[in-house]
Amino acid sequence: MIKRIAPVGLILAVACGGGSDGGTGLNTPPSDISSMAVGDVRVLNPADITSGIDLPAGSGARDYVIIVGNTSNIKDVEASYVVKADRSTGASFGIAAPSDLGGQSNVLVGQIPLARTPQQALENRVRAFERRDLALKARLNPLASRLSPRRSTQAAAMVVPNVGDVLNLKIPDASTDNLCDNFIPTQAVVASVSAKAILAVDTLDGPPAVLFTQAQMDSITNEFDNTTYPTDAAYFNTPTDFDGNGRIIMLFSGQINKLTPPGSTGGFVGGFFFAGDFFPTVDTPQAQGCAESNGAEIFYLLSPDPTGRFGNVRTTSSVRQGTRGTIAHEFQHMINAGNRFVNNASAFEATWLDEGLAHFAEDAVGRASRGFGDLETLDFNKLLPCSPCKESNDFNAFFFQNLARLTYWMDKPDKFSPLSNMADTSLATRGADWAILRYAADNYSNNDPRAFTKKLVAGPDTGLKNFNAATKVAVDTAVKDWLISMFDGAHLSTPIANLNAKYSLRSYNLRSVMGPVARSVLNNQNIIYPLAVTPVGSGSDNFSATNRSGTGTYYRLTVAAGAAAKNVKVLDSSGNPASFTGEHVYVLRIQ
Repeated sequence: MIKRIAPVGLILAVACGGGSDGGTGLNTPPSDISSMAVGDVRVLNPADITSGIDLPAGSGARDYVIIVGNTSNIKDVEASYVVKADRSTGASFGIAAPSDLGGQSNVLVGQIPLARTPQQALENRVRAFERRDLALKARLNPLASRLSPRRSTQAAAMVVPNVGDVLNLKIPDASTDNLCDNFIPTQAVVASVSAKAILAVDTLDGPPAVLFTQAQMDSITNEFDNTTYPTDAAYFNTPTDFDGNGRIIMLFSGQINKLTPPGSTGGFVGGFFFAGDFFPTVDTPQAQGCAESNGAEIFYLLSPDPTGRFGNVRTTSSVRQGTRGTIAHEFQHMINAGNRFVNNASAFEATWLDEGLAHFAEDAVGRASRGFGDLETLDFNKLLPCSPCKESNDFNAFFFQNLARLTYWMDKPDKFSPLSNMADTSLATRGADWAILRYAADNYSNNDPRAFTKKLVAGPDTGLKNFNAATKVAVDTAVKDWLISMFDGAHLSTPIANLNAKYSLRSYNLRSVMGPVARSVLNNQNIIYPLAVTPVGSGSDNFSATNRSGTGTYYRLTVAAGAAAKNVKVLDSSGNPASFTGEHVYVLRIQ
């Protein structure tokens, strides 16, 4: 549901006099931005700019970015306003002839599939059922004692299976709205067992050796043991062990293939995790029942299908490659949900934060796979030095999807917020989710992003309250810092001079990576940087805009040497100074 507000009285955490990294100058009102030095950031409240943002005439050329932000702490509130200014001539910001490097890099990413929308739709259905229909113990019975993660009789009797053993399992029917009552009983042959994983293949798919070579199956479990498991555990916590075997079951089944419609070209379902597997099969005094439950940690994964009998032809290599990022992503969901189940939390994590952390897991596992540091700055050449090669497979599996989703947000930053309930339906929102978490881990973690993400997963709070507790900053500050970091140096080949380091991502050189990805995602070979920024001057033109809470709209005010005075106003629909709850205007001088 989208909530809308009319421009009304303002409730803000920032002082009425505005704020600035560089001060306002002696006797200079905050609305006069001529006193700002290059790299300065100024925060303006509605009371500061009742007559608009002023830039008196000057002898030198000057360049500013103005961001109208909506930092209401109520999710999905939309605020409408009008920016009154001259329309600047020239091409749209961020669109220019691509450099030679840009053209070359676009060739490298051109064949990578875009963000997998069927996977997102499937995940939405599974996570929505969990939050709506699975009651965690504290919500079901506030007096319930803490249960051991090995609490079931099933777990007590469980032993590690051997290769060739047959497991009796139930697959939740994710095509329905009730994954506990609707499930598919099946059997699966154990095909590879490692220190942390049990790989099993549905018997309905055929003998494992027909679908995979033993080397391929062992490579899946080895990657999980050596990279995915230790990385996700380090960032999010040790997973539960309900079945007592110390391992995660990876079930490859054609039932998952059926979740992608035949002939689909826009993506595929790679697999999922279901928290119902943590619950008993029948109601107990401590927990509600879920008839589907396997009492175990399980990934349900896409299976090779050489003839397309389950809907679409899937080669073994495409399944191997296509499920790598899925496993990293779903493992975060498993750890997060399991942590909340055994620790008597009252709710599963909010959608936007849970998905943002799962996308963060893709990035973290990708870094571990490539040997990159947690906070190492990645440019395009580091991410994709060659194609085809192992590094391009890693880029596709762990990095490209996050950058593609962020491209969708940058294309329409005012419409999609990282703090939005739209995380269950919007790729752009998910891109923003990942980006604000990546920013927070870079800048609010005291150089320890693993401790930061572990704190988020530990809860017990959810959503914005959890995020604020972990970052130790107010939401308006976090949104301001993040919005500026998304612009940082976008128009330049080098960073903005004297800009406080807190306004930049440490982990990515966005100037390097976003152009090549955006040219592929948006199919526009002229894009240098995809962030939508409207050029303005001053005068009679009106730019109508609507911001969702947690994001903002970007404008650029550029003046030549000797130019006349400029004035930019932010107004409501009646022509009065805008004053909506959560309104902040951020000004950054870039030249």
